This record gives sequence, C-alpha cells and structure tokens, in this order.
Amino acid sequence: MLILIQIKAIFLAFFSLVFVLMPSCLLVIPFHLRTRLKIVGPVWSSLSHFLLRYACHAKISHYEDLRSPEFGGIPCYGLYVANHQSFLDIPLLTLAYQAPPIMKKEILNIPIFGWMAWISGAIPVSRNSTASRRKVFERAKKRILKDKIGLQVYPEGTRSKTSSPKPFNEIKRTLLVFAFNEKIPVIPTSIYGTRGVFGATGIINPFKHVGIIVHKEIDPRNFSTADSFAEACWNQVIKGHDQMKEKLSPLNEN
Repeated sequence: MLILIQIKAIFLAFFSLVFVLMPSCLLVIPFHLRTRLKIVGPVWSSLSHFLLRYACHAKISHYEDLRSPEFGGIPCYGLYVANHQSFLDIPLLTLAYQAPPIMKKEILNIPIFGWMAWISGAIPVSRNSTASRRKVFERAKKRILKDKIGLQVYPEGTRSKTSSPKPFNEIKRTLLVFAFNEKIPVIPTSIYGTRGVFGATGIINPFKHVGIIVHKEIDPRNFSTADSFAEACWNQVIKGHDQMKEKLSPLNEN
C-alpha cells in the first residue's frame, strides 16, 4: 500500500504542476506581481489542499488564522515568519496566505515548480554570496514597503533537523530587525507535523495529522529594541508549535 501511495503522490504532483499550475502561471507573466498573485494565489491554495489531502493523505487537524482583517486578502501584507520542517511547509502555508517566500536559489533548478515559484513572486537568494543577500534585502524592502505585498521567510534557514523549531539564538534575525526598524508588522506562523509526513528520507508517511496557526500580527512599535521584538515574534512561533504538538502528537502515535 505504501508503494502505491508513493506512486500516486508522484503522479498527482506532476499532473497538478504541469496541467494546472503551469498554465495558470504562464498566463499571468505579463502582469504586475499584485495582479499575478490575485489570479494564481487561489490556484496555489486549491492545489496545495489537493496535494496534501489526496497525494500525501495528510490530515489538517488544526487550523487557526488569528490575523486582523486588514492583513488578510490576496496579496496579504506584512512580514510572515514560520518554522521550517519539510518541503510540505510550502503547500501548508499557501493554504493560509499568499505571501511569496525568500527561497534558496537552488530551488529554481527544480523543473516546473521552481519556475512557477519565481513567476509567483518568490525571491531567490544565494546563501554563500554576500552580494546576493544584500540584493535580496533591498528587494524585500521594496516588496513590503512600496508594493505593499507580504513576504514569507524561514528564520531557521535550512529545515530544522528535529521536529521542534530552533531556539531563538540559532535563527537568522536580519529581516526581523529590518521589520523593527521600518515599523513593519510581523505575522508569526507555527507549523506542526509536516516533517512526519514528508521528512529527510523523501518517503511519504500517510494519515499523519498536521497543523498551522497564523498568529495575530505583532507591532514593532510596542517594543523598545529590535532584539526584544524579534524574540517575541519567534517565541510566538514556538508557542504555537508546542500547543499543536501537545494536541496532535498523541494522534500521530496511534
């Protein structure tokens, strides 16, 4: 049965990317990113739900969106930070909001998916290049402040090697400090369970329970220092993860 699930997942992912997502993305290339997101955002969201439910057989057993209404919609606004467990974080996040991510440049090399992510506004970065990181920082600044389009980032960098988020002293804080300095609200997002569905082995474990919490935005104007603001944002990510772990972990052990 597990072998059939792996084959089914590969087939459905390929079919969805080639015959659903790719045509939608190619049609919107001539438009401004805001218009592109309004068109392809619902496609990404619907496709993500389809793949999680029918390709990976994951059960989305906890979903909360605590944002104020002005931070919703397509495209959304603000800096979105989340913990990072597996490749399934991306479809789980796109169920909740459409905020293009900062992603590793290598992802552009993934056929179809990488190109569609770029068309949908993802900003590639070469982690080993100071010039690339500086350029990304400037693009992120323009994206949020001028275009008023939300941006998604994983402060942990690479995926966590454990199921729990990295502690605050191990995350990258550059964009959180930037948000503090520019008075940009940060929306912490907690993810739980995706590593159990699709971890480092690349093998799908079906019927696992996953969850996501999009927390209420945190206003940097309520903090006196960048460090206290950044820590409050990340602590909210950890708190939400731990809440879902307490609720869903027993279900995954059955």
